[in-house]
Amino acid sequence: MPLPLPTSVSDSAADVKPRPPFLPMQQSSENRLLARAIIVSQFAPPFMFSGVAIALPTMGAELHSGGVALSLVETLFLAGSLSMLLPSGRLADAGDKRTLYKSGLLGFSLTSLLIGLMSSMPIIHCLRFLQGMSSAIYVATGPAILTDIVPVRHRGRAFGSSLGAIYAGLTLGPIVAGFLVDHFSWRGVFFFGAATLMAGYVLIRTMMPSMRDIPFRVLHWPSVVIVVAAVLSLVFGTSFVNEGAVGYALIGVGLVLSVIFAALQRRLDRPLLDVTALLANRVLRNALVVQMLVYMQAMASMFLLSMYLQVSRGVPADETGPVLAIGSIIMAVLAPFSGRLADRFRPSLLAGAGVLSILVTGLLAMTLGDETSLWFIRVMLVFQGLGFALFSSPNMTIIMNSVSMSSTSMASALAAKSRSLGMTTGMLIASLLISIRIGADRVQDHPEAMIGVVRTVFGILVAAVTLALALSILNRAKPAATAPASSR
Repeated sequence: MPLPLPTSVSDSAADVKPRPPFLPMQQSSENRLLARAIIVSQFAPPFMFSGVAIALPTMGAELHSGGVALSLVETLFLAGSLSMLLPSGRLADAGDKRTLYKSGLLGFSLTSLLIGLMSSMPIIHCLRFLQGMSSAIYVATGPAILTDIVPVRHRGRAFGSSLGAIYAGLTLGPIVAGFLVDHFSWRGVFFFGAATLMAGYVLIRTMMPSMRDIPFRVLHWPSVVIVVAAVLSLVFGTSFVNEGAVGYALIGVGLVLSVIFAALQRRLDRPLLDVTALLANRVLRNALVVQMLVYMQAMASMFLLSMYLQVSRGVPADETGPVLAIGSIIMAVLAPFSGRLADRFRPSLLAGAGVLSILVTGLLAMTLGDETSLWFIRVMLVFQGLGFALFSSPNMTIIMNSVSMSSTSMASALAAKSRSLGMTTGMLIASLLISIRIGADRVQDHPEAMIGVVRTVFGILVAAVTLALALSILNRAKPAATAPASSR
């Protein structure tokens, strides 16, 4: 069903005083324990992404893969997640989000194991796409389950703790992966991730029984196919733009399919994305746009700095990991605290301060060179960690409090969708620059070109974050708007 909107949605209402929804069994000890287990399970996807970023140079050397193939390993994971988030939200709102959550966790574990066993880069690419789809299923449903079982007065704290687990994954990913790559193999990163995910699946399965079947009939399958085709066209188009007409044609196809998807959703009674309701809910719309722009820098920076340190600077993997983990450590420590602040103060103030700190990170990254001090990079990552810690939880609080209780799964999916769209866009920009400047050559053969790619991509990301900051300021300056109730 589409996003039902309250009859009056104002910035202040969604920003400060959450709705008082009915929360069944919210005080039970079982639900408190389940909430903690769901929060901990959010650790896995960022652990796998950040860990794989460290493993890429070694993977490329062993499998004789160039820069484009390595960027696809990360980009296809994000693309799979992006293409599956809205279908996951629709299924969760119509059926049993608990069953979906467990299915996604199991699928993520199995694909991680299979990737570690493969030696064919095309097969790894396919599995990474499937892995991204699996991650989307439980990333989209996790916050919605938390919304169901956590009292409204503690919701900001719960989201903050969830983001803390995510940032803990980002923190430990580079450190653990650096150790595994240097002492075992890049495959160890996937085996370790598979074991961690399977342990989480077993724990969640014992604590959260399924309630009913997944109603796949509610999906509009042509819309699902169009989304997947659009995302894959854009991914491969940007990755192979150096091939000339084929790359540009794929980009064009992806853009056209995206427009067709948006137009089609406005004609459906039960769309994957209720465009009309989304546009009417200014609080939700603005929070999602700002989040998308900010998250363009999130994973692209991890990928680019890993390649920069290992390829352009010759820093070993076990030393690169701890450097890249600095920002994530700060995020993991401060995100729960930021969530508590979001329960007491205006979340938009905290989110705006975070955007400004992220902007500083991008400006510093544009000056990286072949003799930049590692301490400079550490300071830069401190700004990034502080920025995302201040931004993420308050912005998530705004998003989840801007819709009715019947649409929390879809709001959760939209929030994950905007993050994933931002991260995918950032990686597409990185892939495009790598395709143009390095192509299918080994990245180890082009250390200077890699520095140029890093500087250029961060320049583009700075422009995006600057726009996000401007939108944040303008949105706070506008008077609160009244959104009509959904007509659907």
